[in-house]
Amino acid sequence: MTIGDRVSNEKSATNQGDVYAASGALQRRFQHVFFCQNSMRLERHFEDEGRRCSIGRDVLNLGCHQGDETRRYQSYGPRKIVGIDISDSAIAVARSRHGELAEFHVMDAHRTIFEPGSFDLVIGRSILHHLDFKLAVVEMKRILRPDGAAIFMEPLGDNPAAKLLRALTPQARTKDERALRGSQIAWADQQFGGEFHMYGNLLSVPVAMITSLTPLPPDNQLLSLTDRVDQLLSNTPIKTWMRMVALSWRRALT
Repeated sequence: MTIGDRVSNEKSATNQGDVYAASGALQRRFQHVFFCQNSMRLERHFEDEGRRCSIGRDVLNLGCHQGDETRRYQSYGPRKIVGIDISDSAIAVARSRHGELAEFHVMDAHRTIFEPGSFDLVIGRSILHHLDFKLAVVEMKRILRPDGAAIFMEPLGDNPAAKLLRALTPQARTKDERALRGSQIAWADQQFGGEFHMYGNLLSVPVAMITSLTPLPPDNQLLSLTDRVDQLLSNTPIKTWMRMVALSWRRALT
């Protein structure tokens, strides 16, 4: 499969919207997975990193879709926000809803039209695993200024149980998306000058799936316990078996 084929498949899936509907249904069914203490810890880290790297700077939202994160990113105090997505229908919605806050362009993230060193921060949620990872990282590095940052929230793919779950729910993902592997992240770490990632959601995932089916709230005691365990495991080699990672890279000054 060529990059053009992959881009075309992703654009078609995004424009149709069926994948997002199926994914949303799964998230509503198992809400505790996404709102338990360990997941919220990752979210706070992602937001803190984004805010710290945005103030007074030029920000590119990679894979912005309909611009749903634009107001949040605007609250971080950037100088400028630009959003790109391969879906023309999504960009049309983003422009109509948030055009006063950011520029939006239909663009392939593998080959952007931006000049080298155009941005201080590239940020995105669940987008890198839809792309050819190496091409996307090389392009991000090209358009980042020295000491610029790349911050992403992405699903991980090393856990055999997670692979089985994805195989059983193909309607909730696009044809070519692949959750990130630890080896890919290690390769990207070598391309940038510095990295600080936070991993989360291992034991908390099966427990959260079960408690989602009960009247218990997402901050229940069982999930409080798994949060503490997952924090410990996130600093061990088993971290790439977790569900999600908040990635944070820095482009070297030289």
